[in-house]
Amino acid sequence: MIDYSKGRYTVKDTNGSLIGRIDEDEYVRSGTTLRFRVDGDEFYTLDGVLIGFIRSGIVTTPKGEPRYTIAPE
Repeated sequence: MIDYSKGRYTVKDTNGSLIGRIDEDEYVRSGTTLRFRVDGDEFYTLDGVLIGFIRSGIVTTPKGEPRYTIAPE
């Protein structure tokens, strides 16, 4: 499992549009705005709602639908 809090990553939607960045912590930011939180291999809203699971850099819903990609900068 990759520890996303230990590096810099870009987060994009399935169309390739930039959603935000992870910058050596557990949050996805768009500029200064926090968008999502990463906890291990789980991906959450800021309200704590589980969006999905990260596997090989792809965030998929609990039903297996791809939502986002995470790649090193």
